[in-house]
Amino acid sequence: MIESLKKYVERITELPTVPVIAGEILGIVDNKLASVDRLERVIENDPAICAKVLSVANSVFFRIREPVRTLDAAIVRIGFNNVKNIAVGVSLLSVFDDGKRAEDFDYQRIFNHSVTVGFIAKLLYGKIKQNIPEEIVVNGMLHDLGLMVLNRYFPGDYRKVLERTGKKISLLEAEKTVLGFNHTDIGAWLAEKWSLPRGVSDTVLYHHSPSLSKRKSRGMAVIHLADYMTTRNIMGPVRNDPGYPLDHSSLDMLGMSEDDLKDMEEEIGDGSFSGMVTP
Repeated sequence: MIESLKKYVERITELPTVPVIAGEILGIVDNKLASVDRLERVIENDPAICAKVLSVANSVFFRIREPVRTLDAAIVRIGFNNVKNIAVGVSLLSVFDDGKRAEDFDYQRIFNHSVTVGFIAKLLYGKIKQNIPEEIVVNGMLHDLGLMVLNRYFPGDYRKVLERTGKKISLLEAEKTVLGFNHTDIGAWLAEKWSLPRGVSDTVLYHHSPSLSKRKSRGMAVIHLADYMTTRNIMGPVRNDPGYPLDHSSLDMLGMSEDDLKDMEEEIGDGSFSGMVTP
């Protein structure tokens, strides 16, 4: 472990555990007919999570004309796996909600960005004619887990990062200068502590640089591009990051050209997805 990272995580005296609801949902077998009722019961036992799941289900991404108001309606309209993945992602992210709201860096902004990346990643898979892995949405939703940790436990230190970010200094450069590590490092540490699936921990660690991962996963490449496009065209996790680094190897891994990327950027940047997630 990076020494600077070790010093920070040792300051976290009460690390949140994986929410019970997330554990129960992850344990639901993939027999949809047997699991729909169980999924509803698990989510409905947590009214706050239930409300957020319905909020995401009613986002622009699903293009639902009439809003769904119940979980069973959401499952019918957007599908069992969509609801399951939304619920897992939302429940894991929600443990970091401190109730505070700041203009440039807060829980709600990171939450909205994270959920949007998850669904833009799913959209991209469809565009490049690839089979969509079930876990792509939740992996995308959790990619900035490290930012959640920093926002919740080290807001003062991260404020110093944001003060350096801007003009020619990127968020990643500012993190390295101030903290000695990046949000990817502390996010991967938490994913390991929580024993999350390897796909999640790899995505958290390498979502800015999938070429550095030994696995060279297409899913990771898709999430990198989704994060790149979401940050540039819809909403970044912070306001003033001057440059999200594009790992061009992601295009090679997916058989895409830079022109293909530009076309997709234009499509998602036309305003259709700017209101994907509601607070």
